[in-house]
Amino acid sequence: MAGSMSDDLPVSSTNGRSKDAAASGTFPPNRHALDSCAQTLADADQTAADSDQTLSDADQTSSDSDQTSADHDQRAADRDQLASDRDLAAGGDAVEHDVSESIREHTADERQQSARRREHSAEARLRAGEQRVAVADARDVAALARDQAAVARDIALAQVTGAGEPADGAPPRTGAENMVRAEGQRRRAARQRASAADHRVKAAEDRLMAERDREAAARERRRSSVDREIFVVELDRMQALRDEALGHQHRAEELARTLQRSLSPPTLPSVAGLDVAVQYEASAPEDVGGDFYDLFPISSGRSGFFLGDVCGKGPQAAATTSLARYTMRTAAMLHERPDAILMDLNAALRMHSDDPMPTCTAVYGQIDMRSGAAAVTLAVAGHPPPLIVRQDGRIEMTVAHGTMLGVVEDPEFHTCMVSLGLGDAIVVCSDGILDTDLDGIRIDEQRVAELLEGRSKASARDLVDRLVHALQDVDRPLRDDIAIMAVRRTRSE
Repeated sequence: MAGSMSDDLPVSSTNGRSKDAAASGTFPPNRHALDSCAQTLADADQTAADSDQTLSDADQTSSDSDQTSADHDQRAADRDQLASDRDLAAGGDAVEHDVSESIREHTADERQQSARRREHSAEARLRAGEQRVAVADARDVAALARDQAAVARDIALAQVTGAGEPADGAPPRTGAENMVRAEGQRRRAARQRASAADHRVKAAEDRLMAERDREAAARERRRSSVDREIFVVELDRMQALRDEALGHQHRAEELARTLQRSLSPPTLPSVAGLDVAVQYEASAPEDVGGDFYDLFPISSGRSGFFLGDVCGKGPQAAATTSLARYTMRTAAMLHERPDAILMDLNAALRMHSDDPMPTCTAVYGQIDMRSGAAAVTLAVAGHPPPLIVRQDGRIEMTVAHGTMLGVVEDPEFHTCMVSLGLGDAIVVCSDGILDTDLDGIRIDEQRVAELLEGRSKASARDLVDRLVHALQDVDRPLRDDIAIMAVRRTRSE
């Protein structure tokens, strides 16, 4: 449209009206001026179109940022709800509190990121508002240019309608031609004015949108400030929950240690002719384990020892552990045969009406040194069989075996007897040692024997420490508690 402004316009005029225009200082536009005006309007149109596209992209970016922030807010709210649900279900469980704390830390990070995104969105909206103001200014300039073009066409129209002679020696035009040219100039001038009016309307709209962008930017900044305040509150809340969880954990660990000490003898008694060592490794300091052990004199020259593992953890396992330990010590005063002692413990477990019924595995042994040779009678109930470590470092597997305690009313036990020479030792481990992986290989009874093999003239403590050090090389935490006992003959009675 702008390029058609210069079509069929005269270059100059010599009539009286032109002279009057020259005398008044208003000169009719020549072709070069109209072409330049047309190019200016075309450039203004292109600039406005580019600005519209830029603003459209900015609006889309802001919308995307708003949606992202809303999504992050929703995820943060979901995580808050999840953490609250876990806290409600966990009670005093320190591990669950740690998980909830981790969820809240992630929630705080989400809120901080959301605050940063809103800050960026506010800055983008301010930039968009500035761009809209600039576009509005450009549209006003374009509107002014179109008004000027319309005035130029009015002057050209006056030339056409008032001139009877063509310029520059051109052949004279008829009155009909001048009428047609005049009508064309009128239409073009009307279009220019209409276009100028449109530009002014768009400029007003751009200024209105710029004001809205400023208001949206202000809202985003307020929301960003609120997010940051929530973030600070969330950090304080997480710190309080962390302190509370640590308090729960410390109290649980202290309670577990106190209860564990009450279930195991503080020290094993000194028995003439025997070197004894024991080690207990807890899998979780806040849980009470079910491993139990003891060594005690029965009569002159006779001693008893046992090591067992109650199924489960916690208060119920602690109660079963206490029952097993004191039942076996009492039964040892009443029976000489190790299998009879295990039968009494099985009956005691089955007397409980708990659901599920308590069960455990155990090894019971009696050492008789009255004949000069240390004779050991062993009974095993569902437990890994003890190992004999000879003075020269050889390992022998015992053959005693039997049914787990508390499972059936009449369990079967197959006892065995071994003799310990000077420097020989018997090693008993709870089955927790079989639940670990060493160097990527699951520890089994053969692997335990290999760890002890070759330890000639080793003390009871050396044998226990050998297994403990191997467990310390395990990459991941223990899955179960582990108890290890070694009893070594040092001299004849």
